[in-house]
Amino acid sequence: MTNSRTISGIICLAATCSPLVLAPMQIKNSLGFVRKIENRSPNTFPPLASARNLLDSNWWSQISAAFEDRIPFRKQIISLERTLNISGSAGIASTTIAFGEGDWLFWYASLAKDLGSMEYVEHAIDAMDTFLASSNFSADLFILAAPDKATIYPEKLIDSSRAIYEPSIPQRDRLQSWFAQEDQHRQLDIWSAMRRRKDQLDELIYEKMGSHYNSIGAMVMAREMVDAVDRSLWDHADLIDLWTRTINPELAQRGGEWNRTETYTRSQIKRPGVTIVALYDDNRLIEHPEFLSIQDIAYHNHKRIVSESTTHKMIAGKTLIIHDSFIAVYLYPTLSQFFNDITFIHVGYITPSEFRKALDTYDRVYFQSAEHYFPERAIEYFSQTDGSTP
Repeated sequence: MTNSRTISGIICLAATCSPLVLAPMQIKNSLGFVRKIENRSPNTFPPLASARNLLDSNWWSQISAAFEDRIPFRKQIISLERTLNISGSAGIASTTIAFGEGDWLFWYASLAKDLGSMEYVEHAIDAMDTFLASSNFSADLFILAAPDKATIYPEKLIDSSRAIYEPSIPQRDRLQSWFAQEDQHRQLDIWSAMRRRKDQLDELIYEKMGSHYNSIGAMVMAREMVDAVDRSLWDHADLIDLWTRTINPELAQRGGEWNRTETYTRSQIKRPGVTIVALYDDNRLIEHPEFLSIQDIAYHNHKRIVSESTTHKMIAGKTLIIHDSFIAVYLYPTLSQFFNDITFIHVGYITPSEFRKALDTYDRVYFQSAEHYFPERAIEYFSQTDGSTP
């Protein structure tokens, strides 16, 4: 009897203590899931600056968001939410993904929530107009947005998803009209370029079950970026296929759709005669860099590539590209084939003051963000005030 009680006690103790022992590992796994699958930096806990914070609802919202990113078994919880929710054929699966026709998936937040109101979009445009009109900087500045998939393929939305997307159409049209203005060179109109390419091809230019464009769409944006400086360079380049794989796509993973697959072909530009002279990872020199070495550098690290060409012209001077995942996932190797000295910094890892300083230390600066994030980031980086909502 004593042995039986002892064994039972050990089992109970193990059952009680195992969550405490496993929790740190599971929290680490959850944070990794946020970075890799949800494609963002985990929310951090805000500081407790004073007792007033305890009465601030925004402070408590930040606390809640930080805890949510650290919930043990985050991946499994998302899967459970997906299982308990309505089926994809019926409509919205969760607050993470929205369903489209057939195999199409859309990132729920990109349909409306992150874009903001018309007032917010106007505030962003006013901030950029004021900045461009009043700021005295030496760099050539190019501003561009990567169109959301729903903006290029609205016909692929089902009725329930379209109902979420349609209220944001006036804001999207207003933002696009600012970029499409005639007689300006700082704004790159990627929307028009994408739609032209879509009309020309039988192939897709966005991923069915991803939130980004595919390799074909990526090259559309890359060409607009290169052509903004020199229209003679792009045609002297080769598009090479790196690999073709069948994978569980990004949005399917985010929504717990682990059984969905899609076949992708990853392509990049390779210009004959272009070689990498030096590759820096956060100022650390990488030995023996090759064409795709830059893709091996940690996602959020600063990257600088110095290249030379024995056969074709390159864009001289120092170039900075401030970007998000639309460039990070696809275009490091391609863009580095055209610029002698190019630096990539993720938009979440450069402050507004550092951005403004860069406009006097680089020859040209590109500022890029996804469409649904663009108003928020434009206000943050171009506003002369604290970037708050009007």
